[in-house]
Amino acid sequence: MEGPITEVNLGEIPLEWNGAIAFLDRDGVLNYGSPNYINSPNELVIIPGVKEAVIALRKQGYRIVVVTNQSAIMRGHWGEERIHSIHEKLQEEIGAIDVLMTCPHRNRDRCQCRKPQPGMLNHASQLIRNQAHSEPNWWGAKPKPFHELDLMVGDRNSDMGAGWAIGARLFKVDEEVGIPSVIERIILEDVGDEFNPVG
Repeated sequence: MEGPITEVNLGEIPLEWNGAIAFLDRDGVLNYGSPNYINSPNELVIIPGVKEAVIALRKQGYRIVVVTNQSAIMRGHWGEERIHSIHEKLQEEIGAIDVLMTCPHRNRDRCQCRKPQPGMLNHASQLIRNQAHSEPNWWGAKPKPFHELDLMVGDRNSDMGAGWAIGARLFKVDEEVGIPSVIERIILEDVGDEFNPVG
């Protein structure tokens, strides 16, 4: 399996688009995570306030993209059909998502889609905007985003690295409270959190 697993709902979701994309990690941002993976739809438990936060992003005009590392697939715990069933429940719980990207690889696979690499974010940007970002210079300045309001919400440094690589505003959250803890900052167009990709 080379690239990310992609689920697309573009055109199915009525939206006044402001031109920006909200890239959201899944576990610890939308739902409670688990050290043993979320292995079935029954194990997916949405963090309180997430549905309202996603609705608020939509009202602000964002396209919603979920980007999630799920190495359980390449580790052979379960297959691609399982991720689709989990994401079906996710959308039933919080509303339709424009694009869901899943990296099935392990660290040792050295793919370009596993965060902190920006491959999933680039692929989604290509689908939505017909534009992908150039390769990041991890030792250089933060790249300029396609839209000044682009953002990445995650609970890990790997999420922040992927967002940094495309120039997005970064919002790091505690895995127990997720995106509801930063939604007001996002709506107020906060510049986001500082992050050093090599520090």
